Amino acid sequence: MNVFTAGEGKTMFSYTKVWLCGTGAALLALILIILGAASTAQAKTTLDTVMARGMLNCSTAGHLNTPREYSQPGTIAGFDRDFCRAVAAAILADAAKINYVHLVPMNRFEALQQGAVDLLVRSTTWTLSRDTALGIHFAATNFYDGQGFVARKSLGVSSLLELKSKGKKAVACVEKKTTSQANIAEYIRDNDLPITLMPFNAFEELRYAFFTERCDLFSADQSFLVEFRLKETPIPEDFIVLEDVISKEPLGAAVRDDDAQWFNIVRWAVYATVQAEEFGITSANVDTVRKGGTTAQKRFLGAEPGIGTPLGLDDGWAYRIIKHVGNYGEIFNRNLGKGSEFKLERGINALWTDGGLMYAPPFR
Repeated sequence: MNVFTAGEGKTMFSYTKVWLCGTGAALLALILIILGAASTAQAKTTLDTVMARGMLNCSTAGHLNTPREYSQPGTIAGFDRDFCRAVAAAILADAAKINYVHLVPMNRFEALQQGAVDLLVRSTTWTLSRDTALGIHFAATNFYDGQGFVARKSLGVSSLLELKSKGKKAVACVEKKTTSQANIAEYIRDNDLPITLMPFNAFEELRYAFFTERCDLFSADQSFLVEFRLKETPIPEDFIVLEDVISKEPLGAAVRDDDAQWFNIVRWAVYATVQAEEFGITSANVDTVRKGGTTAQKRFLGAEPGIGTPLGLDDGWAYRIIKHVGNYGEIFNRNLGKGSEFKLERGINALWTDGGLMYAPPFR
């Protein structure tokens, strides 16, 4: 017969052929059944754990006071935090039941793997190696970004490519163990640029080095650089966001890869914000649409039964997200777009119907 050995919180699918007969085989079979049942009873899903705790442990931006961390000084809102709030609203019926865990880039994946957080929604790029080798999965992209650079205007260039033609050299500050470090190293090598990298373990060290002129360039995702120039630099007019965009940076929500139900809940919570915008459902009209909308709208909002069953949730989960957090457009505009001080254009983060990349699979 085949013997399944139980690990901590999961079943290890290793098969060992055991040839027994008579009462010995029957006794062993009974023991294995009992052990298997006990292991199953002890293993809790992430949803079970969060529900029992009554709180979602969520990590967002690794840098304090970024537009994805806080929309206004002193608040707990923010672009990435709103997606934590969306998940909390869906499963706990309260968008405020969140413990925000501050993680730096070097420990974010280990913290997720070990269960210190249930969800990672921050400036973390979805890549092949991260998605396949770290014991995590990226559930959905909530922001399509690209890596760029901030420099002092006194450097005298609008693009890194001008350094070579103007006979200038530069030092670039980067954080260790990030895609930013790898991307700029490749860009320097491929274009034979006179740039030296200065890596740092923490953002605070990098920031200090940049402002004390130990380095000439600061590289990060463009959405962060817009905020960095406006809010962090002493005199924003003395700094410039360069023209260079050297990478694709799909940013979004990551979870451990050992819980398919939790992966699906997080994925469809993000998609719900996108679908609501496409449906024209906002936090202001969601109750009206739930009562008198189209069949598809009412099904999405749980007025028609069935949308919660595939996720193991009640049918009102998407309604609560939109009611308490809003659709994707509302989240973007109040944190990053025209309703914020940053005034970012939607660009490729517009809905697919408006020429962007934001697209939700059908909610059927």
